Parts: sequence; structure tokens; C-alpha cells
Amino acid sequence: MTNRIEIVDSDDEAECADGLVCARLTSPLMMPDNVIDLCSKCGEAIQLRPDAPKRPPKICNVCAEPLVRAEAAKGELVTMITPTTAAEVAAYLRKKNAH
Repeated sequence: MTNRIEIVDSDDEAECADGLVCARLTSPLMMPDNVIDLCSKCGEAIQLRPDAPKRPPKICNVCAEPLVRAEAAKGELVTMITPTTAAEVAAYLRKKNAH
């Protein structure tokens, strides 16, 4: 198997993910409308997009790093991004780069 990034066909498809890697809480939030939750592994405060998948466990980037590295080393890392998130990030970057 090969590590890969997939843009899933629908936001609903992302509900099948094994986990959702989230940034730890920052001040200010990374995006102003992010929502706050807790990491399912360590309990630290995390931030995620309001339309993030609901079912997958939310894992902070610190807890996720060893898991991601292990999967990548085996060539089994699959990173998914939803169409909504891809569009939001692109719009955010365009706006930020315009200044």
C-alpha cells in the first residue's frame, strides 16, 4: 500500500474515518468560527471546524503524531479531506494572501 491523500466525494463519507486529527486550542482560534472540543486520548482542549465529521474520535495533533508516523512508516497512511474543508481552506488562504 502507498501513503495517500484523498478528497472524499462527500462530507458524509468522512464519517467513516478512523479518527479526526485536530489542532490543540490556540488563542485566538486558528479560524474564528472553529468549535472547541476535547481530545479523545488525552483530554486536552482542541479546535475543529463546525462541519467536521461527528462520528470519528477527535484526536489532538500531539497524540496523533506517533500514530500518523507509524502508519506512514508502514505505507498505510490515508489522509482524507472533505470538499467543504478543502473549499474553506482555499478561501481562507486566498483571503490571507490578498493582504
